Amino acid sequence: MPASRQVGLALAAAGSAIAGTVLPFTAHAETTVLHVDNGPRSNCSDAGTGTRERPFCTVQAAADVAGPGQTVQLAPDRRFTGQVTVRRSGEPGRPIVFQGAEQADRVPNASVGTRRWAPGAPPAPHAFVFEGVHDITVSGLRLDAPQEGVLVKDSTRILVDHNDVEAGDPARGGVQAFPAATPSVRITGTGANVTVSRNRISAAPVTGVAVDSGTSGVVVTTNLITGGAGRGVVATDAPRTIVVGNTFGRNCGTDLEFAGNSTGSVAENNILAKRPAPRCGGAPPTAIPLVVSAGSVRSTKVDYNTVVPSGPYAYSWGGTPFATPEAFRAVGQGASDNAVDPGFAADGEDYTPSAVAGLTDAADPTALGTPATDLHGAEPADHPGFPNPTAWGYRDRGAIELQDPLRVRVSARHRPWPGHPLNVRLAVGYSAGWTPGTASLDFGDGSVPRAVELGYGFLDHDYPAPGTYTVTLTATGPAGPVRTSTSEVALPGPGRTGGS
Repeated sequence: MPASRQVGLALAAAGSAIAGTVLPFTAHAETTVLHVDNGPRSNCSDAGTGTRERPFCTVQAAADVAGPGQTVQLAPDRRFTGQVTVRRSGEPGRPIVFQGAEQADRVPNASVGTRRWAPGAPPAPHAFVFEGVHDITVSGLRLDAPQEGVLVKDSTRILVDHNDVEAGDPARGGVQAFPAATPSVRITGTGANVTVSRNRISAAPVTGVAVDSGTSGVVVTTNLITGGAGRGVVATDAPRTIVVGNTFGRNCGTDLEFAGNSTGSVAENNILAKRPAPRCGGAPPTAIPLVVSAGSVRSTKVDYNTVVPSGPYAYSWGGTPFATPEAFRAVGQGASDNAVDPGFAADGEDYTPSAVAGLTDAADPTALGTPATDLHGAEPADHPGFPNPTAWGYRDRGAIELQDPLRVRVSARHRPWPGHPLNVRLAVGYSAGWTPGTASLDFGDGSVPRAVELGYGFLDHDYPAPGTYTVTLTATGPAGPVRTSTSEVALPGPGRTGGS
């Protein structure tokens, strides 16, 4: 089944149950953009109007005037120090959006919060605080703080999407700014329908994401939660918490816990892989990766997870520990769970899984809370070497979707030689994907494209006349992926020299 079809079905199922919180909000057609830029030449003013020519200097100034359907656009490569307290709300389908510019690899490059602090100059405790508001999105930012990077209290329809969050450590750099550590992200109070999706949450001293008592319908999906001294995600007395498609790695404590009375919750498509972390003293952590309390087992679903413990137990269900997914099935859960090694890189920085049975195309694509794309914004890719577990399509477990490695590269350089004044030397590279495909080189001059073999090499081409030409190398795999690479070359007229 085509990827677009199976993604649509997954989102439709999620939206019907969670009031649309899994769908990334799209800027409304009439959205007004409020610009924030504190650069030395920005001509900024917090008394201004937020135009590109006269941006706000602080995010708080923009937050104090933003209304439904407006986007607060933060300038790239800027650090906005201090806490942003959002007191205004959007409307259903017209959220207020706080947005940063992302690099090509979707890494945020604008920061909010306090990254470093010194004695005598206490930092702002949080990056963003949402209290008693609704319909807000924060996306594409780096969030730093000595307490929670994002604190959501008594708020509804909040989307925290595609951010880097490194927060909760009150003593970063050896300077103690606050008495105790906190979660990196906390949802608390009487809020509902909050989504934390496609974020990188790292080095949490206590917990990556805490879902507190009184909340319900919170979705934690497709996040990379790694390297924490404490736990990954903890929902306490928070019914119907959906934890789907996340990757947990190198956390010292429990990766995922439904505590207290968190009935009707869901844990699906997650990778929970224990291994030594710097904050664990280099020793394998013995904490149980997945824990469901006795008060949370009713109507809770656990399935399609990959659970790799480094201690004696993989699960705790109602207080009873289980060493393996096979043993865990005795309670009627985890029918499709396994303990497959995801094959993460040894350096602990790259959490792209290996292509392996039980992990690749082995998730439930219809799981509640599943977004259309992965952590990096990539759509699901159907690996021809692995069967799909459902009739609805395919999805990998965890936050990162393995992509077909089909690659092409071409570069062109004018290289004249006697009798060939318009000769171009082309460097051509074509590496295979999951299945054999074809590649062709279009010289951009109307001549017949040339078939290209696997590998890397050089070839020469004589152009018919001076001018500027675009060379295009295209490779197509039988399963559908297409990769292209282009290079432009300028060829001078008679009596002139040049190159590209």
